[in-house]
Amino acid sequence: MTRTMVCLICLFLGIACSLSAEAQENNLAKNFGIGLQGTTQGFGGVSFRYTGLAPVYLQTVGRFILDNDQNSDHMLGAGVSYAIFEHQSRWNVSRLYFTLEGGWRYKTERDLFQEIAKSTTLAGGLAFGGELVFSLGGIPLGLNVAVGQGFGREETDSQSKGLAGVYVGMGIHAYF
Repeated sequence: MTRTMVCLICLFLGIACSLSAEAQENNLAKNFGIGLQGTTQGFGGVSFRYTGLAPVYLQTVGRFILDNDQNSDHMLGAGVSYAIFEHQSRWNVSRLYFTLEGGWRYKTERDLFQEIAKSTTLAGGLAFGGELVFSLGGIPLGLNVAVGQGFGREETDSQSKGLAGVYVGMGIHAYF
């Protein structure tokens, strides 16, 4: 790791710790969250979370990318989580959860010979993760990470193949 990267990480942690004193005055248990969520193998985008059914949490993720009418990459996913452990202190909220997730991805791209290749992927998985919600400048901010087993099917113009593997997902959400 470079010295600049270490300094940036230390600066971010210092700001987060110094501003977390405002967490005493804020309610960290908000019902809605918006942020970014992503997992390996191209699934990810803007994310919306609903935590009002605690210990059950709902999440959707989506993106729509259109690059000069030749290449496109669209994705829509959803997940249901169940918190097996949740602790709320005056400084933060921490939770461990299992989540069942699924997603759809449609991608078109031109190759070197100007032929359009289309692929559709349907995938699902079961993951174990954790989230830490703390106050940063008076805004409840949640950082999460999950590791799971995924499976799915990818279909292209010429073939169809099964997919399986371990995936890692991470996200950041601001709650309101």
